Amino acid sequence: MASSRPTVYDVAERAGVSIATVSFAFRRPEKVRPETRASVLEAARAIGYVPSGSARNLARGRTGVLGLHLFDMLLDGPPDGALPQRPDAHERRVDLDTLDLDADLVPWDAVEDARLSEPQTFPLYVDEVQRGFVLECKRNGRAVLLSTGGTDVRDVADTAGRVDGLAVLPGQSAMASLASVAVNLPVVVLSSETGDGHRVLVDNIGGERMLVGHLIEEHGVRTLGWIGADLSYDYAERMDAFFRILDEHGGGVVGEALDGVDLDSSPEFLHVVARARAGTLPDALVCASDQVAIALIDVLRAEGIEAPRDVLIVGFDGILAARMSSPTLTTVRQPMELMGRVAAHLLLTDPGDGSVPLKTVRLGVGLQIGESCGCSR
Repeated sequence: MASSRPTVYDVAERAGVSIATVSFAFRRPEKVRPETRASVLEAARAIGYVPSGSARNLARGRTGVLGLHLFDMLLDGPPDGALPQRPDAHERRVDLDTLDLDADLVPWDAVEDARLSEPQTFPLYVDEVQRGFVLECKRNGRAVLLSTGGTDVRDVADTAGRVDGLAVLPGQSAMASLASVAVNLPVVVLSSETGDGHRVLVDNIGGERMLVGHLIEEHGVRTLGWIGADLSYDYAERMDAFFRILDEHGGGVVGEALDGVDLDSSPEFLHVVARARAGTLPDALVCASDQVAIALIDVLRAEGIEAPRDVLIVGFDGILAARMSSPTLTTVRQPMELMGRVAAHLLLTDPGDGSVPLKTVRLGVGLQIGESCGCSR
C-alpha cells in the first residue's frame, strides 16, 4: 500500500522545528535564520514534501506569484449618483444560496444578467488595468493573486506576504501602508505619485489640453465648468491642468468649479442642477472621469437638459460605458490595459534586492470623439 503524502508535520519532526517555522521557511524566509531554513528544506527534500505546485520557486524563497491589490475600486452595482441605462439594473443580486446547483439546469435570471452587464458597472478603469496585468503575467508564466480591501498596513501586508511583487491601484487611499511592504519586495503604484515603489502614470495634463482645445477651437466654447472632486491623484492633476490651460487660452474663455462630485460618498450635482433650473449653465461641462460624466448626463436629462443640445459634456478615461452611453461620450482614452502590462513588466524585471532603480513610466493618451460634445459620428 502506498504511503501517505508527507505533511508539514513530518517536515517539522524531521527538522526538529515547529510547523510555524516550516511555513515561514517556505513562504517568509526572511523570518527564519538561514541555517534553520536550510535544515527545513533538506528535511522536505529527504521525505519528498512539496508545499505547492511551485516547489522550485519556493525553495528559492519565491512564490511564482505577482499580486494586484485594489483599494475598494470594484463596484458591486451602478454608482449611487448614476441612473442606469435599464431600470432593472438596480435589482438585488441573486442569492446563490437560494439556487439549486444540483438541478439538471439552473435557471438563467434576466434581471440578474441585466444588472451585471450594466455598462456603468463593468468594465471600468480597474477592470481593464487588471486584464493587462493578468495577460502579461500569463505570458511570462506567472500566477496572479488579486486582492481588495482597505488601506491598513495589515491589509496590504497580507497580500504582500504571499507574492514576489505587488502592484497597487490606490484610488483615493493614503499610501503610507506601502512603506514597510516596499522594503521587502518590488512594488508598483498605478495612477499616483505617492507611495513607495515604481509608478505607472498617464498624461493627464496632455489629455485635458486635448479636451479643452477641442471644445474651444472646434465648438467655440467660451464658458466651461469643472465637475468632480479632487480626492485622487488623477482627479487633482486633471482639475489643476483644466484651470491652467484655460488661463493659457485667455481671450474671454472662463472656467469655474461647480460640483465636487464623488460618486462613492457625495454623488449629488447640486450646483449643476440649480444652474440648469436657472438657465445659467456654462457652454460645456468637463468631468473628472467618464463615470461622473455619464451620471451627469442622466441627472441633467431628468431636468429636461440634453447633451449636446443644451450643454456640451466631456469625460476622461475612455471606459467601455463611454462608447455605449446615449449620447456617446467625448473623452480621453487612457491605455488602461497597457498600464496593467507595464506594471507587471516592472515587477517581473525587478528582483527586489534594490539593484533596480525605481522608475516612473508615464503613458500617452488620446482624444476619443463621441456625440456628447456636439460632434456627429
